[in-house]
Amino acid sequence: MTSYRFHFRPSPGKGPGMGVLFIRVIHNRRYKDIGRGYVISEDEWDPQSRWVRLSGTDPARTSRLQAISESMKGDHARMESLLSLLSARGEYTLEDIAALFGTSRQDNTLMGYTAIVKEELVADDRYRTARAYLSAAKSLVTFTGKDIPLGEITAALIRAYERYLFDKGLKMNTVSFYMRNLRAIYYRAVKAGLIVKQPVNPFDDVYTGVFETRRRSLDHDQISRLTALEAVLNRKLNECERQGRHAVQGESIQLRRLKEALMYFMFAFHSRGMSFVDLAYLRKSDLTGDTLIYKRRKTGFFMEVKITRPMKKIINYFKKQTAATPYIFPIIDSQTCHRRQYETALSRQNRLLKVLAGMACICKNLSTHVARHTWATMAKRMGYSIPVISEGLGHRDTKVTSIYLDSFGRSTLDELSTRLSKAVNAA
Repeated sequence: MTSYRFHFRPSPGKGPGMGVLFIRVIHNRRYKDIGRGYVISEDEWDPQSRWVRLSGTDPARTSRLQAISESMKGDHARMESLLSLLSARGEYTLEDIAALFGTSRQDNTLMGYTAIVKEELVADDRYRTARAYLSAAKSLVTFTGKDIPLGEITAALIRAYERYLFDKGLKMNTVSFYMRNLRAIYYRAVKAGLIVKQPVNPFDDVYTGVFETRRRSLDHDQISRLTALEAVLNRKLNECERQGRHAVQGESIQLRRLKEALMYFMFAFHSRGMSFVDLAYLRKSDLTGDTLIYKRRKTGFFMEVKITRPMKKIINYFKKQTAATPYIFPIIDSQTCHRRQYETALSRQNRLLKVLAGMACICKNLSTHVARHTWATMAKRMGYSIPVISEGLGHRDTKVTSIYLDSFGRSTLDELSTRLSKAVNAA
């Protein structure tokens, strides 16, 4: 059982009758005080409600007390959020609470608050989002030349920042990346009660969309050529084993790595474009009969995927390698740093996919994400609707799904135009 309350502590060094507020957290019969840096007078503290008194005749002081009150609401919201998170994870200590909550007195600034949010995201294994938030915050601070209070994120500032990014020669999608992440940080701060939502959305007049770039999906012929590589790799591996010379051992190791990289890619494709991070962390306990039930690490959505014959064949191939681990694939184990193992494996996988693309005569930048784009585009070409494809991918919004989808070829659209013209002329 964990409880927490605000307390007032007199502090003569702050002036006659003045003191500071702090949060006392009690957990497992121990307590820890977390300083918040709010300075008020003893008369401005209500010991019954344990909140600041907002009555007074000085408008400036009343305004300051209102700001403190809003920040205290944010503290409560943040504490409730992290306690919920820690409870879901299982056992935790007072030190865990303090570390996640953050004792920094700069949490009303962009970098200070982003650092706190980053810790919360990392604790929830959302490393990529944490890095994206921090990158966006650092970029804006570089523009302003200093860390800024959250309340100074205004429409005028964001418009000027956007001009600065474009003047630097950044692409539209890069600018949008910074804007979308800053907007997410801003709304988190509003929800936490750290700042009041402004009448004019600071991000209304800047670019937060996704500019259509070259699609990354494979067509039917390319995915077929990639699939056919398994037979080629098996044949070469058999030749190496027959020769048995020391000279070909290195080649055999490389061929086996290429085969496994191909299997990971095809498993991702057959499992509705599963992200490599989700594939890497799949556990044997996620298997229920002929169904795979797992939680997407990016969105937290639970996914249910039918295990098809190609998927089952791939799972069976790795059984010997994963006999001593709880995972389906031999990408990470339960002994060392999971995140480091995953990132090393991701880098290696993308490097090996480049080799496989060359072997299959595919003139595209083949990466783990291409499997996801390919599944979505092929589903679209088979006539499935965007909402269905969106659900299959585990997207929160069909707009995100549209980014994945390849546009129809010129010949297909020309044929459509011709048929429509004929229909109109015949009417």
